Amino acid sequence: MESLNRKIQNNKLKSAVIFGFSILVLTSILPDQGFLTAAEAQTSPEFLVSWRALNFVPSDYRGKSLPSKSSKVEIGFDVIDGNKIANLSQNNISWYLGNNQINSGVGMKTTVITIPTEMDQAVRVTIAGYKGAELDFGFLLPISKPKIVISAKTPTLTAKNQRFLPVRSNLFEARPFFFNINKLSDVTFKWQVNNELVSGEVGNPEFLTLNLESNGKPKESQFTISAAASNNNNQLEFGSKLLNFIVK
Repeated sequence: MESLNRKIQNNKLKSAVIFGFSILVLTSILPDQGFLTAAEAQTSPEFLVSWRALNFVPSDYRGKSLPSKSSKVEIGFDVIDGNKIANLSQNNISWYLGNNQINSGVGMKTTVITIPTEMDQAVRVTIAGYKGAELDFGFLLPISKPKIVISAKTPTLTAKNQRFLPVRSNLFEARPFFFNINKLSDVTFKWQVNNELVSGEVGNPEFLTLNLESNGKPKESQFTISAAASNNNNQLEFGSKLLNFIVK
């Protein structure tokens, strides 16, 4: 009897080992046969959105051109599903700016919008009938005001938030960003030195040459330079910048 019980226990142990080994083999084989794990089966489609503002930045600027009020912005997207770009050519796609639908069409993965205000804009895209459901995605479009950057073409030193200029001829450039213009000549520039209007260079008004030697050598004198620019086609679109300097 004891021998029979021992044989039964051995058989049970062998069966358990064989069953466990079979499960291990199956879990290693099934994914290679096209079966999805629970984590893989629950992966949601992902949106890849790109946009660009159709406004003005200097040609050597390598950053992102931000839209300002009245800018036109091109927006496009793709949906990544199962590590592949989804085919949306048969789906109706709707575009919204805030709560207002601005465009809609079959396969419309790109659109152009016009920025109505100086506030960041909520953009939303909806895909109808995607695998029997509606797919929705929204994002914020950052809005900037037109800006002016004053670039000194001669070396300056900065210490304790002070800018120092040598006593010699110094060249400054006013660089406009995010204006809704096609070319630099669409902008009118104005320069001021210590709140007095001065003229930029003839033919290139975005440049100002300031000769600090003309009136002798000032000692630790302070002065301000400001530049303003306005859109010739829209006087409400303008930007300005003021810098403080110490001459040494």
